[in-house]
Amino acid sequence: MQILTNGKCKSAEHRVITNSSRARLSISAFHDPPKAVKISPAAELVSESSPLRYREVIYGDYTSSWYSNGPEGRRNLDAVKLYN
Repeated sequence: MQILTNGKCKSAEHRVITNSSRARLSISAFHDPPKAVKISPAAELVSESSPLRYREVIYGDYTSSWYSNGPEGRRNLDAVKLYN
């Protein structure tokens, strides 16, 4: 999400808060493009006032790296960031 929006939308870190007095229902939804797709910020969201913040990455490479790094995989976003 952050790459596609050039940093305008931030990915939330998932966390669970339990409540012993109420039942909880979880639903997950995944949007997974083909592994060969190149992911980069949308051209409409890059301008002189909002310069490119993330380099293009192949989706399959990005997700493979995320899964192989375990809990530290969430830092993969830093690997494609061009600047802070």
